[in-house]
Amino acid sequence: MVTKSPVLPLKFSCKLCDYNTCNKKDFNRHISTVKHQKRTNDNKMVINDNKMITKSPKKPHTMFACECGKQFVYASGLSRHKKTCDQKEKEKEKEKEKEKEKEKEKEKEKEKEKEKEKEKAPIDKELIVELLKQNNQFGSMLAEQNKQMVALMEKGLGNTTNTNSYNTTNKNKFNLNIFLNEQCKDAMNIMDFVDSLKLQITDLERVGELGYAKGIGNIIVNALHNLDKFKRPIHCSDMKREIIYVKDKDAWEKENNKEKITTMIKHVAHKNIKQLSEWKEEHPEYKDGESVVHEQFLKIVNESMGGHDDEEDFKNYNKIIQAVAKEVVICKEEENRVE
Repeated sequence: MVTKSPVLPLKFSCKLCDYNTCNKKDFNRHISTVKHQKRTNDNKMVINDNKMITKSPKKPHTMFACECGKQFVYASGLSRHKKTCDQKEKEKEKEKEKEKEKEKEKEKEKEKEKEKEKEKAPIDKELIVELLKQNNQFGSMLAEQNKQMVALMEKGLGNTTNTNSYNTTNKNKFNLNIFLNEQCKDAMNIMDFVDSLKLQITDLERVGELGYAKGIGNIIVNALHNLDKFKRPIHCSDMKREIIYVKDKDAWEKENNKEKITTMIKHVAHKNIKQLSEWKEEHPEYKDGESVVHEQFLKIVNESMGGHDDEEDFKNYNKIIQAVAKEVVICKEEENRVE
């Protein structure tokens, strides 16, 4: 007689997959299978769908619409939106106003240019009228001088020399005005002249060799020498008295205190010493305190910085101004006759 093995009770059951087992490990393995997980997920979706179906439909909300087309469920949302919506419209209006202002400015500039072109002819006429007036005044002065000369000659005290000197001086004044404002009307401004200078390392080295006054003076004089006479920003009308005229901000001015030309000298010196870092890169041996290059470095630094005090600086500036005046004197043969 064959004995039957006892049937073990089924402790673990999966109704979804119709799977039964008494072994926990087998049940866990079943749960982790793709088949079981897929059926589980499908079942959840069905349950959720049923729940959604059973839910009672919500009543439609009253919508609040903005003029721009956007809709809101709550009035507060519409209110907040209108603030930003209005702001955008305001910004658009501001941009339009800015564009209008720009167009107005362009029109104004065009009108100004037209007015300038119209004013060119009257300016020339005014200049001619002014010159005629000066000539008339000059003629009146000559007539008066001639009367005085006749009277003095009758008394035996002729003064022809003084009369001729007065005549020549007035003529020279008139010619200087024409020279600066007509012949030199396209001259550079003094600071534009400084900006146009293209200095070399050799300029820095020459300042160390020659000293501040001669080195910086040579830089300026050479640059002026290479410029066309009528393009120069500086002219000297009297070498002995150092009467200098400088063009600044598109206008010729007489240098009474030499302030502008001194400022020019300082800017040129500063532009020159800025080359020192490049010089050091090209001459790394300057760091050796016993080398010849180190001595050259000390001379360059010492001379490029200018004087040790205000008095020495003043002397250096005067030397440079004298050298510049000599280069740009207008009529060397008539130095003493032009003011």
